[in-house]
Amino acid sequence: MKKFILIILSSILLSIMLNGCQQQESNAKKEQNVKKVNSNETQSLDVRKAVWGQLTKKEKEHIVGTWKDASFRKITLRETMGNIKDKTYIGKEVYLVDFPSNDNPSLGGVGVYADIKSHLLIGFGYRE
Repeated sequence: MKKFILIILSSILLSIMLNGCQQQESNAKKEQNVKKVNSNETQSLDVRKAVWGQLTKKEKEHIVGTWKDASFRKITLRETMGNIKDKTYIGKEVYLVDFPSNDNPSLGGVGVYADIKSHLLIGFGYRE
């Protein structure tokens, strides 16, 4: 009987230890995913802030709020998309940072194109 109880207790203890190892591995994976998401968020904040810092005071007069109010996305830049200062980016993937505007709603927001790596301002989108 003692052997039977000892075997059951050992099995329970082993089961608890294995479950703890699996939980620790699961937590490590979750931590990696959180770091990846935070990295993407940081990148989005950086590009919006970097572009904001390159705008002139006159350009900022057309924007409601600050860089924190902007949205961004990756696009493939075409020549017909706006006033592009650096034509070498045509056909390449760039950021489009869109700032909300206080102008006539039919004009839309202020769209600014930026290099993905350096976040340098490339040009401005057309406003209708």
